Amino acid sequence: MNYKEMYERKKCSAEEAVKLITNNGGSLVAPLAASHPRKIFDAMAARKDELTGVGFFSTLDFYPSAIWKLEDNDHILVDTGFIGGQMRAGVHKGIFTYSPVKFTDAPREVPKRFYDTAACVVSPMDKHGYFSMGCSVDYTYAAAKSCKSLIVEVNKYMPRTHGKCWLHISEIDALVENDVPLPAMPDIPLSDKDKAIGKLIADQTPDGACIQIGIGAVPNAVALYLEDKNDLGVHTEMLTDSIYQLTKKGNITNRRKNYRCDVSVATFAVGSKEMYGWMDDNPGLVMLPVNEVNDPYIISQNDNVIAVNAALSVDLTGQVCSESFGPVQWSNVGGQLDFVQGAYRSKGGKSFITLYSTAKKETVSRITPQLAPGSHITCPRTETHYVVTEYGIALIRGLSARQRALNLIEVAHPDFRDELRFEARKLGLI
Repeated sequence: MNYKEMYERKKCSAEEAVKLITNNGGSLVAPLAASHPRKIFDAMAARKDELTGVGFFSTLDFYPSAIWKLEDNDHILVDTGFIGGQMRAGVHKGIFTYSPVKFTDAPREVPKRFYDTAACVVSPMDKHGYFSMGCSVDYTYAAAKSCKSLIVEVNKYMPRTHGKCWLHISEIDALVENDVPLPAMPDIPLSDKDKAIGKLIADQTPDGACIQIGIGAVPNAVALYLEDKNDLGVHTEMLTDSIYQLTKKGNITNRRKNYRCDVSVATFAVGSKEMYGWMDDNPGLVMLPVNEVNDPYIISQNDNVIAVNAALSVDLTGQVCSESFGPVQWSNVGGQLDFVQGAYRSKGGKSFITLYSTAKKETVSRITPQLAPGSHITCPRTETHYVVTEYGIALIRGLSARQRALNLIEVAHPDFRDELRFEARKLGLI
């Protein structure tokens, strides 16, 4: 079989490729963040007036696209599993929808509804006819393997990663070439609050721990204080520069992991140009579907899992809201609960929910007597393990309602502690 000939036969323009999307009930599934197929998105948006009742599913928008500027849902109905900055206005106006699906369930649930066409960005084809899905395997691998039509956007800047992330030329219906650099995340300055939280968590992290951290100032601060740790392992949904830097410095070796020993495990990646270069053809990294990476049972196979996830607010019973302001959806469920559960089941494991003690220039406490009406509970009180602010660590899991409330008040901002005690008494918590 001549793979180069097959490649040339299937190569086409983005405008031709999107004609594979079935009108009147068809759909397109695409991956998240750095792996958005930009040419395909724009070609689909340009075709919108020809389409009726076509579904579109993607997550965590990073690139500008005409898709995010649609002004109605008569032609293309945009749905997302995690709201990014460009999608947010459309969701709040009711033009777009969101699906509160746990990240680990997405490979099972998304293809049920969006089964027509899948599109993703891949690295160039190798001599055996294979393309790597690179930075984004997540739910897209399942969609690519089960859809009616598969479109790939070939980009020389996409790293060729290893793992369960391969697509063969024989599986592909159309391919579009588009060599554009991947998004580089800007440096995030660390505040004193970030450093305080990061140090508290790092102090709880033993040598040989298996870490899950995401993107942002607090994860970066945690990584900063992990530079004196040895033989760390990585099992994380999101691969970031923090992990790349710890690997480069020798802190991460993956030698003490029980599951996928000797390699870092992730399901998607967003970082710097240098990180993408490090990912390319790196046998010390495997990219796997999210139903494997985020499965709490699989997470728990590693000892001393340290999971770090952020919240918007926590109430005095330990309920965590990480995705909404009252009923107004801001992000989505993601994989937070997956790692909270997996870390707790891990021998010696700990999960940390992090947040600043206040918001709005220290006029509002983010530890509250009760969550705001309509708040979406991301992590129920029965699952919350530790809550961390710049004032300390509060143990939650396994404790009485009274002790939970007392522990949380101790890590609240001092200006709000008396008010929280007063409200806790009114609620019968203390």
